[in-house]
Amino acid sequence: MMELAPHRRSFPLAAGLATLATAVVAAWIELGLGGAGTALWIDDLATPLAAATACVACLRARARHGGRMRLFWTLLSCATACWTAAEVTWGVYALLLEREVPSPSWADVGYLAAIPLTVAALLAHPAVRGSGPRKARATFDGAIVATALLFLSWTLVLGPLWRGTDLSAAAGVVTVAYPFGDVVLVFCVVLALRGMTGADRLSLWCLLAGLLTMALSDSAYAYLAETGAYASGSAHLLDAGWVAAYLGIALAAFASSATVALPIGTEPSRPSLASLVAPLLPVLLALSVAAVQVELGHRLGRAAWLMAFGLIALVLVRQTLAVLELLGPGGRSGAGLAERFTEAAVGGAAVVDRATTVGPRG
Repeated sequence: MMELAPHRRSFPLAAGLATLATAVVAAWIELGLGGAGTALWIDDLATPLAAATACVACLRARARHGGRMRLFWTLLSCATACWTAAEVTWGVYALLLEREVPSPSWADVGYLAAIPLTVAALLAHPAVRGSGPRKARATFDGAIVATALLFLSWTLVLGPLWRGTDLSAAAGVVTVAYPFGDVVLVFCVVLALRGMTGADRLSLWCLLAGLLTMALSDSAYAYLAETGAYASGSAHLLDAGWVAAYLGIALAAFASSATVALPIGTEPSRPSLASLVAPLLPVLLALSVAAVQVELGHRLGRAAWLMAFGLIALVLVRQTLAVLELLGPGGRSGAGLAERFTEAAVGGAAVVDRATTVGPRG
């Protein structure tokens, strides 16, 4: 068995410290320890520190890699540098100038610049390359998760925000740009995650968790800012979400192995039960929210219905591709197809092999 690198062995400790730091910041803000002024300083110092930690971790991961993975971590370190600069700018407005952060502001330049850099990093990841049915299904997995997230965000936050925001003004465009940009990020990271196998998946799982947390925080911020419930001149519990997001990215860089697993496209195409079911969970959540909204008498609107029907269409196409994988080479006969369905449902050919080797009892 290959020995884990020192930074991989200490990952549980790093994850524990990141969780503890997030919890401390959240508790300090919520309880207002030391008064409102102290809580604001803790708030506006913790977020740039967390972003800077992610930037340093990405630079260290860059030094451990070569080729496309080096490019991936280079671009991601540039993105985290933009987030760090944006958080510092936000802190200058709130702490030193003691004024409300305008919208748009110079901080928005850094926040929004980080989105295309992160997308470019994810598209440069080796797992995004390849071809074949599994690659196509991975693309649809990313589209399904992103569409489900967009549907939830639109139904609960973006829809009301879109209808009540003046999109002719720069502030309105900036406000709604964050949730849409986060959906693109989630799509790209799911696409990369579905194309990886082996130990380095841990890194992408951490990155996905960080970006999902950022997406939820951005959507909540857009809604609270538009309704006047979020003021940049005071500490807000929501800011702990960005601390968690940045530390999630830092953990992704910390967990990244110097030896990257090969893309799944180079392996036999045999989908497991988990890979078939996992992308459908956000779909069930999205459709459940739609059912609740209809039951409560709320109108979903044309855009929400289009997203819902588009989500169903994506699922149907994706499941068709999964069946084509099961019908791949060696599985076109009835027996082969049954065996592959058994493998996908039960978790491997070991059960089938054991049954044929041992034979019936008695």
